[in-house]
Amino acid sequence: MSVHGHILIVDDHANTRLYLKTLLNHEGYATREAGSGKEALDSLRTHPLPAHQSAILLDLKLPDTTGTDLLEPIRTLYPHLPIIIMTAHATVETAVDAIRKGALNYIEKPIDEKKLLALLSEVTATVHVSGGLDQGSPDSLPLLAGKSPAMRVLADRIRKAASHSIPILITGESGTGKELVAHSIHQLSPRREDPFIAVNTGAISRELVSSELFGHEKGSFTSAVSRKDGWLSTAGKGTLFLDEIGTMELSTQIALLRVLENRTFYRVGGTEELEFHARIIGATNIDPLLLVNQGRLREDLYYRMNVFPIAVPPLRERGEDVFILAERFLKEAFDNPAVRIALSPSAREILRHYPWPGNVRELKNRMIEIAVTQGLGAPAYFELSGHALEPLLLPSAAKFSPADDLQSKPPRTLKEGEKEQILRVLEETEGNKSQAARILGISRKALYAKIREYGIPED
Repeated sequence: MSVHGHILIVDDHANTRLYLKTLLNHEGYATREAGSGKEALDSLRTHPLPAHQSAILLDLKLPDTTGTDLLEPIRTLYPHLPIIIMTAHATVETAVDAIRKGALNYIEKPIDEKKLLALLSEVTATVHVSGGLDQGSPDSLPLLAGKSPAMRVLADRIRKAASHSIPILITGESGTGKELVAHSIHQLSPRREDPFIAVNTGAISRELVSSELFGHEKGSFTSAVSRKDGWLSTAGKGTLFLDEIGTMELSTQIALLRVLENRTFYRVGGTEELEFHARIIGATNIDPLLLVNQGRLREDLYYRMNVFPIAVPPLRERGEDVFILAERFLKEAFDNPAVRIALSPSAREILRHYPWPGNVRELKNRMIEIAVTQGLGAPAYFELSGHALEPLLLPSAAKFSPADDLQSKPPRTLKEGEKEQILRVLEETEGNKSQAARILGISRKALYAKIREYGIPED
């Protein structure tokens, strides 16, 4: 029988070690045992585990240390080795603490054999993909561009996220590219050949999200004329990206939490237990802690999703990345990758200092608009002038200059600045939400969400 993987079992109870060894050997795993933290470290030093298809099952309570305290020395020896915490005393807090210190996941005692085997099958099949990439450049990622410090941090987080399968929560303002981040994680992961399903839960009526997520049986509700598979099924062994998770009904959030914990689910109106194999990545453009405090996001789901958070920086914090992106979007809009793009000094001044409330999405929309209005087809050379760019942006913001009298203005938060931009655009458009959303480079739904978030009167 071929070896499926190599597992080090660290537990102070001999019966537990024997039980796990028997179970895993029967499933094709090679196993080793350790009854204490010292034994575990000695074993790892004298008989190294293979670099791939290996994992550690680590008990939380040991006679000479704790599993959590053992994580750091293990990580020193094996930076990428999957570690699964075993505990009979699991709480959300202890599990999150262990995962933040280097564990991949946790499983509660008594051990659910089906859940453990599914977890080990997943982690021992993981390929560590980061080694062949340029670690210092976000441009080595398939769907992202930029060289700013903020993007270097993001690129590092993406690579780390791709090397394991725990849930991910992506935060960032509307238009920053959260779906592109999720897609990059998927493309760098061993799941790249399986589906990437992206769903904006905020764009679907709250009543239908549960049916769309889990699927439904024929006759489970009035319009259910036939059985339908949901996103959990169609994602297969790939990645399911759920944007605006804070818009889901709390009952749906509870069901999603059970999926994350048990890796099983039921169709709406169904009695057959179905297995779930995909990875879930969630996203929100609102501070998730604010959603928790407002009762719109369950705290337990937040903790389960936020084990490895990824924050996508707004465009205004990415420095000269805006020039790289502007040139890229112009090339795409002209449908001519050979076109030489130049940015005039005045255009650079505007691009760099405009606050971009709609972020990368707004920038892309403006570059497309410029390409269309120029009517140049597929030119060999194009220079973007400030004269062409300025009329497409918010009048007051487009004329912003670093020479403005900033010291005479009191400091303010980014959220206050965003609220002011929205108020200004709504005033300029006389309250026309569709036109305001277009100017800001965001969807009407996102604009309404920000109006509610900032308490802006809708009349």
